[in-house]
Amino acid sequence: MHNRAMRDASRERVLFLCCLVLSFALMLALNAQTPLMMDDYDYSFSWSTGERLSGLGDILRSQAAHYRLWGGRSVVHALAQLFLYWGKPVFNVVNAAMYVLLLLELLSLAGRRKQPHSAALLLAAQTELLVFVPFFATVFLWLDGACNYLFGTVLALLPLLIAKSEREGGFFDGGWRRGALALPLCFLAGWTNENTACGVLVVMGLLLLLDMRRGKSVRAWRVAALGAELAGVMLMLLAPGNFARPSAEVSRGLFAQLLYRALVVTWCLIRYAGVPLVCAALLFFLGRRRGIAMRGERAALLALCALLSAYALVASPQISDRSFTAVTVLALSAALTLLDDWLARSVKGLAPAMALMLSVCFVSGAVAMRDTAAHEAAWAAQLSRIETAAQAGETEVAVSGIPARSRFTMDIVLADSPGEWPNSTLSRYFGIAVHGE
Repeated sequence: MHNRAMRDASRERVLFLCCLVLSFALMLALNAQTPLMMDDYDYSFSWSTGERLSGLGDILRSQAAHYRLWGGRSVVHALAQLFLYWGKPVFNVVNAAMYVLLLLELLSLAGRRKQPHSAALLLAAQTELLVFVPFFATVFLWLDGACNYLFGTVLALLPLLIAKSEREGGFFDGGWRRGALALPLCFLAGWTNENTACGVLVVMGLLLLLDMRRGKSVRAWRVAALGAELAGVMLMLLAPGNFARPSAEVSRGLFAQLLYRALVVTWCLIRYAGVPLVCAALLFFLGRRRGIAMRGERAALLALCALLSAYALVASPQISDRSFTAVTVLALSAALTLLDDWLARSVKGLAPAMALMLSVCFVSGAVAMRDTAAHEAAWAAQLSRIETAAQAGETEVAVSGIPARSRFTMDIVLADSPGEWPNSTLSRYFGIAVHGE
């Protein structure tokens, strides 16, 4: 019996590792087929000098100017400029690895301590992201978008992992020697994305209050880490560029604006995170009916973090679908927490479900490969026209934008005039006036 359990555990680990490797390979291939576009050309230039990036010092000076002129997401935009300086091939590899880290982070939030990660949970997470995230290309493949939302989400959720580790006897279950590592991590987590960082910050404060109310001894470094996270959030929110940047929102009364934004956030929340949140509620309700020990508090805190991260956008005049990346991941982690509780009780019917999910991932991956390849070829043809005209000494060239083919690609939109964005940046990048057709 013991040998059989060991063989089952070994097969589980092999299957889990194979799924991770396949996820990395798929993302690497998709990234390699996703071209530079839109804001990538803007961030190829220093915000300080207006010239092409020339080194690490230039990137730091560029972000100092960006902080004053445009916004406070200095950490993620510094990463974007660093990859643009190093080159797209470096980004392709690192971004594929970061996507795998996101999957591991998601599973770590959902799983139990010292329990091997489940291949079934990994396939469920991969299926959800591939099938139910309509802005997949924007946040996982596009260079600037991935640095903002994939990298930003992985960093922003780190405090939740630190809290789980400290509360469940993991690496951070100790004194200042280990806890001190949490301070810079929480500071960076706070300095990533406005709505996600605020949602995580509130939940971290609630966890601290819960532990104090239950009489648990609270380590001093946890309070310091919360303060470091708050410092990162405030540094981001109080950037002069946040107040200097013009808003595109139509002027309304304050109450009407807040109500309108709340309705938009609610619709986006249902659209992007509704499936995992409904699944989490069903799993909890049915699990309790069947007497399964459910980690309801963990799932509720993750779901609450998703809701807080979403409704923090009510304070923002600009609400975009990609801002719901972490919201979707948090809602999914809540559902996977309860699914893991079910699997701990019974694995009946698991093999057919895994086969189905694997098939869905395979088909979605094939569609993604086809669409990204066609999209890249179409944009490469337009870039070739620009480069050919520039090499021939012409003063201007007309090219076409490329519409998105699926959720694995994104619209490349051009203006009519060379002086309008993004034509203005393309003109500066290639040294020729670019008109949109």
